[in-house]
Amino acid sequence: MEASAARRRRALPAVEPLSAAPSIAFRPLTRGDFARLRDWLNEPHVAAWWGAGTGPDGLGGAGDDAATLDAVEAAYGPAVDGADPTFNYVVVVDGAPVGMIQWYRLASYPSYAAAIGEGDGAGVDVLIGDPTMVGRGLGPAAIDRFVTEVVFAAPDVPRCVTGPDVENARSVRAFERAGFRWVRDAVVPEEPGREHVMVRDRVA
Repeated sequence: MEASAARRRRALPAVEPLSAAPSIAFRPLTRGDFARLRDWLNEPHVAAWWGAGTGPDGLGGAGDDAATLDAVEAAYGPAVDGADPTFNYVVVVDGAPVGMIQWYRLASYPSYAAAIGEGDGAGVDVLIGDPTMVGRGLGPAAIDRFVTEVVFAAPDVPRCVTGPDVENARSVRAFERAGFRWVRDAVVPEEPGREHVMVRDRVA
């Protein structure tokens, strides 16, 4: 575990904060994004938390673990076609695609919802795929805007929930800065590490 944590920390690039507030927008993921998404999933800083070995749905890495276009199609094609309950979006900063963010109703995944102790609301996950944009303060701003403008636009969603790995300090900090609070750590079947369950309630 300690070696794994050290490897993951080394994979995170150190860069300067953004010098000015960027323009952040979201658009639905399309098949035209799949080649770029494949490349993002194979970036070391993404694969450490999203890749093969991180859970039953893990995709990406190096060598034999590397994501392929076919694998991305199998994983994300159904959602693009509207046949999967997860809604995937591309994070666009100053006109350039830099990552992916997604949300889903927890009721669509009852086994996962039970494992993390959250029976209601929406799950949210984010990856910043462009390594030049990691660690520059983009994550909290993107998460906050996405939750406010996209997820809470659905009137039946009372709260947002996320569950980064307990060792993923950068993700935990990003969600804290976006208004999420910790409620519990949870063991999710088939995942190697515990999830640091965090929530943000809709403001009336």
